[in-house]
Amino acid sequence: MSYIREKRMSRGLKQALDSEEDVQDRFLAAEEEEFDNFSENLTLKIENQEVLNQKGKNNSSIVPIKEDNHGTIVFEVVKAEKVKEGRSTFVKYTLSVGSEGGTESRPGIIEKRYSDFSVLNSKLRRTFPKEMEDVSFPGKLMLGNFSSETIAQRSRAFEQYLTHLFTIDCVRFSDEFKDFLYQRQIQEGIDCAQSGNFSRCVDVLEGHLPVQRGLQGDQHADVVGTLCMLSACHQKLGNREAALRYAESALSCMDNNTNSALLVSLLHHTIYLCWLLNHEKSHLESRLASLGDKGGKSQELLSVILSSNKAE
Repeated sequence: MSYIREKRMSRGLKQALDSEEDVQDRFLAAEEEEFDNFSENLTLKIENQEVLNQKGKNNSSIVPIKEDNHGTIVFEVVKAEKVKEGRSTFVKYTLSVGSEGGTESRPGIIEKRYSDFSVLNSKLRRTFPKEMEDVSFPGKLMLGNFSSETIAQRSRAFEQYLTHLFTIDCVRFSDEFKDFLYQRQIQEGIDCAQSGNFSRCVDVLEGHLPVQRGLQGDQHADVVGTLCMLSACHQKLGNREAALRYAESALSCMDNNTNSALLVSLLHHTIYLCWLLNHEKSHLESRLASLGDKGGKSQELLSVILSSNKAE
């Protein structure tokens, strides 16, 4: 190692230890000489067949879903990619999050880097110090962050970390965990619908609905809201069959004690879609009639959802 590089790394170490900055980022410039041995777009596809077989034996990254959601939740790192942005270089982990044996046809996909996990871990330890005592988190490394072995080990560690968090109810339903997994993206989708960009809204929400559904369960109000938003946006785009599928899915998650404004609007919305598609709708009309006076005139479904989101 050259004298200049050694001095630069020593200075970087001192600065990193004196601050809260991610050491992985601090040493990127110092490790630049090592990057020449890698492709600029290094991508490590995580070979999971053997790992998945092992998971089936010890349930290390597969968690039974409680109460209203059948099947299991699976956290799986499917790809790790070296990304270079200016002087910053980091590993981006692509995670698949889905319900094994559940109702979703495809898993949700999220992309995170080490610092994202680290920030989540710090927040959770501050908010839930007792519950987080026994939760293991992969530590920072001074060097070697970009070796295939390190990336593979961290990938497995992140899967186990998320799996452990999921089993702790207060953490699973916390705002911190929701924000990490999907909440910002769900809000992005809602903002797109608000501005009339329904196609983008559908893309965003469909990509993160499996994550939200796996975390919260089918009957959670947030999940119902996302299903309703998808139905309303698909209708705006002229995708009537898709709109009806999401509407019926939302109705199956609700009972007659659910927020009446949303339920009434959803029933009117679904009945109209059935009429357009020449589908049976008498059962929906009976359900609407059972609400009595509450089942009268309603607002457009999209307006109800957007108004509800503003109120929150």
